[in-house]
Amino acid sequence: MIARVLYDKGYQEYVDAARIIKNEGIDADFQLLGNIDEEYPNHVPKAIVQRDHNNGIIDFLGYRSNVRPIIQSADCIVHPTFYNEGMSRVLMEAMAMGKPIITTDIPGCRETVEDGKNGYIVPPKDAPALADAICRFISLPIKEKELMGKYGREKAEKEFDVKNVIAVYKKITANIK
Repeated sequence: MIARVLYDKGYQEYVDAARIIKNEGIDADFQLLGNIDEEYPNHVPKAIVQRDHNNGIIDFLGYRSNVRPIIQSADCIVHPTFYNEGMSRVLMEAMAMGKPIITTDIPGCRETVEDGKNGYIVPPKDAPALADAICRFISLPIKEKELMGKYGREKAEKEFDVKNVIAVYKKITANIK
């Protein structure tokens, strides 16, 4: 998970899903990369993040200026937000790097996922559904995971490439005087 460490970004759902999965005896690592935004009213306090880290539920990586190596080393990017995202940059970057994604069915996130093709989409604020999607992903053969990432990369190139966005803007503004 890559996000500002806010409850609105799905922190609790991510931690709860990780706990569910670990309690089932499934060996998986749950990394959290991001800044604790203490200026935001609904931030997760450092003590809670540290507790979840110390208890082995998540591996809190903190803030990094370069997220690329973290994305490259991940099997999947999980973004369980219910924050009013706009288009999720985290998800678009993950797709561009060929990583499968698991995210919530909210505007700005749902547009990035074709459920079962490049990842999974889950209802917001639903840790059991998130845990189920993560378990489904974990249980996939490596080849299927790779195909998900490849499909996501192709989707990113077709739908989210900046050249395509600029072409649309030019088309829209060509008739404005």
